[in-house]
Amino acid sequence: MRSLVVAVLLFAAAPAFAQVVSRPTDPPIVSAENDSWYRLREPLQFAGELYFPAGAAVFFNGNTMVRTGHYNGVPLYADTTIEPYSIVYVPIGRGVMQPYERVRGGELAGTTGSRMPSFPMRTARESRELPVAAVAPTAPPQPIGALAAFTPETGAVGTSGVTRRVETTPPVTFETLRRPESNDGIWLAFMGRKWVSAGPAVPLSATAFMRVGEYAGFPVFARQGLDEEIIYLPARSGVVAPYRLKP
Repeated sequence: MRSLVVAVLLFAAAPAFAQVVSRPTDPPIVSAENDSWYRLREPLQFAGELYFPAGAAVFFNGNTMVRTGHYNGVPLYADTTIEPYSIVYVPIGRGVMQPYERVRGGELAGTTGSRMPSFPMRTARESRELPVAAVAPTAPPQPIGALAAFTPETGAVGTSGVTRRVETTPPVTFETLRRPESNDGIWLAFMGRKWVSAGPAVPLSATAFMRVGEYAGFPVFARQGLDEEIIYLPARSGVVAPYRLKP
């Protein structure tokens, strides 16, 4: 009996050893390859921050990547070997992941993190700007973390306890050039008739030309001794341009 008790006490006092087995992360089943927000390269919202598509796609690595959340039903993954909340990975099919990177603003302004950032680093002043989260392609941007409703008639965005006015841009109207109604080129109306350009300008001579009228404050000349339906208007000092009567 005494030997049995000693054996039980020795067994209870013996140290216990446990073996920890690390299991790789299962590969993602759902991907964003057919989602419009991914195809349009819109930013995604995660942990209260905006993440933008950046860099080349990489293959899924179950030994370093862990699931950290989801966006619109698509699982998001993080790399445990880099700074947390700096980059998330979105599965896009066939075992390929698209990195989405957070812009280093706010408390991270001026820092680089585990890797060189894909976007220019913000200054402290730039980081004070309110970022907006992209929603549906046809919907207006919304402030991060706000539940909002957009009213097209008023242009107001109502958030949780805050109403913000959204400036709307008036529509721009484009008008094409009118189709030309004739090929007369440069022409003018004089004495109730239409006169069109008749060639290059010629020197004005007091002996060869006589004044026959006035057009818009400019003298109108005709050649002396010639019975032709051509008038001349000053083009520049000492030179007049011919205009012939349009039939």
